[in-house]
Amino acid sequence: MSDRPEHDAAAPAEVPSRQAFSKDDLARAARRRLEQAAAPPPRRRRPPRWRLVLWGFEAVVLLAVLEAFVLRPWWQRRHAAAAVPVSPAIAREPAPVVGAAAPALAGLTEVVPAFLAPLEGLAEGSATMRAAQLAYSRDTRLPIEVRNSLGMRFRLVPPGTAILGSPADEPGRGDTELQHVFVAMEPFYLGACEVTQAEWSQLMPANPSRYSGPQRPVEEVTWYECQRFLTALCQREGVPEGTYRLPSESEWEYACRAGTATAYCCGSDPRCLDAFAIHGDNGGSGTTDVGLRRPNALGLYDLHGNVWEWCLNRFAPYPNDTRPADPEYESWRCLRGGNWYVPPVDCRSAGRNRLPPTSKGNMLGFRVLRRIDLPAPPAPPAAPPAPAPAAR
Repeated sequence: MSDRPEHDAAAPAEVPSRQAFSKDDLARAARRRLEQAAAPPPRRRRPPRWRLVLWGFEAVVLLAVLEAFVLRPWWQRRHAAAAVPVSPAIAREPAPVVGAAAPALAGLTEVVPAFLAPLEGLAEGSATMRAAQLAYSRDTRLPIEVRNSLGMRFRLVPPGTAILGSPADEPGRGDTELQHVFVAMEPFYLGACEVTQAEWSQLMPANPSRYSGPQRPVEEVTWYECQRFLTALCQREGVPEGTYRLPSESEWEYACRAGTATAYCCGSDPRCLDAFAIHGDNGGSGTTDVGLRRPNALGLYDLHGNVWEWCLNRFAPYPNDTRPADPEYESWRCLRGGNWYVPPVDCRSAGRNRLPPTSKGNMLGFRVLRRIDLPAPPAPPAAPPAPAPAAR
């Protein structure tokens, strides 16, 4: 036997059973679930500020596109049907045809058939003005309605006298509307309607209008852009500069009143204006095609409403206004007639407005005056020389 101590073989270490591992895992998992349930929810990370700004900008752009290409066209289509054309029940009397007896006016041709303005719904004094227009046409052989090569139509405005401005008790009266006498010494032709986008586009490179349509008035035009159009029109028609121009403020009101002394050509009740104008109380969704409403006694459409109309002269106190002119407005130009957005009280015949000549907007348009240069009458024949006295 060996003297070396006998060693027993080392026993293997005790290994947990597969079942024990599973129980421990389940216990730990249960503890984790309890801890997670008791812990507060993790805080969500806020997006950076630049991303919030970007999202806001994208939302604004999306809304603008929706308004411009979906909502606004739908609203305009909905309200276009509300425009009231001249009622077929209103009789229109044909205007006399002048024909070859008309004096030669460069670029103008007589419109045949033309009609006298219907008097239904117009205020007192309208019949007198229409009769004066007819009588002046007969006396001078000037046609009541003419057109130029662009198709622009013009109505004859006879010379005469009118009281411009408004009485002190007229609702909406401005303190610059002092009543005074105006004498139109010469006749002129005034655009039957505001200048349309179709007419503008024949001479100008781009149509600036917000409310697109060939028979809608051109808008978004400055006073200076109107002058460029008029210069191009004179060149196109082969007439001297100034033959086509904007009407002065007094010429505009004289033609708008057309013999009336009321707030509107139809009277002083603003409700009468619905048949004659598109304004903020019966539309308010943009311009409409010109000439859809009834004309005044001279056959002029949309002098009330649709778009404000630029006038030739600077804004200044009337001759009988003794107050000094405000230097802030000495370069501003006159606007007349109201527009599609404002209420009837701002579309009155006497209503005066003013803006810098560089202003533009979807309420600003214009109407054209065509000067009438009649040939001078022939000089009377010279008297025969007196016989020499007989010699004595």
